[in-house]
Amino acid sequence: MTDWTALIEEAGRWRALGVSETGAITAQRSGPAPRPLLPDTETEVVLAAASVGLEPRALPCTPLPETAWPVAEISDRALPALPGLMQKRPAEPITPPEAARIAGILASAPQFDGVIWICGATALWAHVSAGEVVSATRAGSAAMLAALGAPLQAGDDFDDALSDALSRPERASRDLAGLALTGQSRRAAGAVLGLELAATRPWWLGQMVLALSSPTAPGWGETCLRALQSQGAQVTLGDGEAALIAGLAQARNPKERV
Repeated sequence: MTDWTALIEEAGRWRALGVSETGAITAQRSGPAPRPLLPDTETEVVLAAASVGLEPRALPCTPLPETAWPVAEISDRALPALPGLMQKRPAEPITPPEAARIAGILASAPQFDGVIWICGATALWAHVSAGEVVSATRAGSAAMLAALGAPLQAGDDFDDALSDALSRPERASRDLAGLALTGQSRRAAGAVLGLELAATRPWWLGQMVLALSSPTAPGWGETCLRALQSQGAQVTLGDGEAALIAGLAQARNPKERV
C-alpha cells in the first residue's frame, strides 16, 4: 500500500516513487516532466528537484533544513520541497536528491564521521562531520565512460588499469585514446576510476568512506567499491535508494513550512 509519494528529479528525468509506511517502494513511474507523475488522489507528496528554483543552503550545514521545509508548486499543488546545498569555494552544488541521501544515512547513523561517495553519473564526494556536510567535490567517471560507449563495470585488466592510472596517469590517457580509436573497453573503467581516485585521494585516504549506489549509474557503485577496496581504504557500499527515501521521509514529520 502506498502511503506517500517521493517526486524526484535527477539527471534531467523525473521519478515518482510510491512509498509505504515501512519505507518500501510500492510503485514507480518516470518521465520527462513531473505533472503526469503526480498521484491522482490526495496522497502526500514530497519533492526533491533542483529545477523548482529553491535557494540552496550554504555549506557547512545539515543536509536537511533544521526548522522549516519550504514549499514549491507543481500543477497548483504546494509540496514540501527539499532545497539543495552549495559549497561556495570552490563552487560545488549538491542536488536535493543527494542531500536527501546524506540525510537518510545520518538518520540511521547520526554519529557518522567520514565521506559519503554517491556513485552516480557525476559522483559526489561529501565530507560529513558532526551531522553536517562540511565540504564536497565531484568527478565524472561514469559520465565519461558513457560518452565513450564503455560499460560501467570492471572488465578484464580492471585492476591493472586502475593501478596504472593512479601511479602513471599518462597510461590512463593512452587507454582511453585506444578506446576512442578501437572501441576496446576492457581497461576503460579501471583507467577512469584510477584518475578519479588519484584526484580525490585526500577524500578517502585514512577516511571512513560509505559508497552509495545511484539510479543515474546502475551497477556503478559495485565497481567503485571494488576500486577503492583495492587501495586498502575503509569503504562499504550502501543502498542509495533506501537512503533517499529515509531522507525524504523526514519531511513528513509535523513541522511548520514556509
